[in-house]
Amino acid sequence: MRAHIRSLAGAILFANLVLAGWIMMGQGPLLPGLGLALTAAAPLAFMIRSWNQIGRGDDHPVAISALSGLGCVMIMVAVQRFGEEHQWVLISGLAALGAWMAWQRWVWRSPRNLDPND
Repeated sequence: MRAHIRSLAGAILFANLVLAGWIMMGQGPLLPGLGLALTAAAPLAFMIRSWNQIGRGDDHPVAISALSGLGCVMIMVAVQRFGEEHQWVLISGLAALGAWMAWQRWVWRSPRNLDPND
């Protein structure tokens, strides 16, 4: 199960990072794309760095969670500032944040004696 969650969370975060690049290259405001990039890039970088490590138990990467949450706040500000047509970016950002939380719960915080390929 860990391998499935690891792969799914990584795919969601990578897709959101690509989507953020597409948004920033468009004609619209830059803030929604920057927020989505921050929401996805911080957890994805942490996940790549720790891809083959077994969970840490009680350790919690607070800075990564804070950066991801800050990205969602940036998207919320963009929706408030630039209009409801950017609401879908917030949904995508919340999916990235949810994937990060699921990865922490079932992959990062798993007991040390579990097989990382389980």
